[in-house]
Amino acid sequence: MSDTASVRPVETQRLDAFVDASFAFAVSLLIIAGAEPLNDFDDLLRAMGRIPAFAMGFGLVVMFWLGHRAFGRLSPVRDSWSATLSLAAVFTVLIYVFPLRLLTEAGAAYFSGGRLPGGGLIQSLAHLRAAYTIYGIGFAFLSWIFYLLFGHALKRGALCGLVEDDRDEAREWRNIWGLLAVTALLSALGAWVIPLQTMPWAPGFAYWLIPIGIFFANLFERRRKGRGLLRRPGAPRSASPGPESPGAANPGPEP
Repeated sequence: MSDTASVRPVETQRLDAFVDASFAFAVSLLIIAGAEPLNDFDDLLRAMGRIPAFAMGFGLVVMFWLGHRAFGRLSPVRDSWSATLSLAAVFTVLIYVFPLRLLTEAGAAYFSGGRLPGGGLIQSLAHLRAAYTIYGIGFAFLSWIFYLLFGHALKRGALCGLVEDDRDEAREWRNIWGLLAVTALLSALGAWVIPLQTMPWAPGFAYWLIPIGIFFANLFERRRKGRGLLRRPGAPRSASPGPESPGAANPGPEP
């Protein structure tokens, strides 16, 4: 492969449009996969009962779409490898949406005490363990693709259109996707270690630790660089005037 970008600006726009449309189609699959003709009012109530599960699935799909949107903003120029990774993300998310719908609907039914639809989707602990494993591997693989995307932008630098001022943001995005990939693998592993008879929710609870991990990782990085969350970036530190400060301790007489 040559050192010049092999995807032209117009082709980059078409690629991003295709990725956006594919993510929109993935969101539609969350509905189409469980859509049924509405024959009476009870059917309407059952359809409305799927809203909480749809909201959870919608939020996760949008999270991945926002990640690709951020990559496109930071790295506006694409080469063959970044285009391949973008297409791999599309391929994976269209498969990932099915275990996503299964777990979100089953989880909504479990936590609502059976009031919401989805109670019969998972009928045994073996099925639950397999669902956690498939979902975790899919989530980890998709996160790993985004980790590679931002890592590629950092590696290729100016060739991908990444300006120096955006390198820190790209590095933070890469670290976040690495954290997501590791968390998903730990969840899949936990499905085989944690006793699901007593804690069937535990492997899924691992994903709720992601925002906490991101918060502390962000806090650590920004404080390490002198830009803490409680202080605006670039705000001057308060310091007591030293003897070198002209006029600080003994201002001269005013003219």
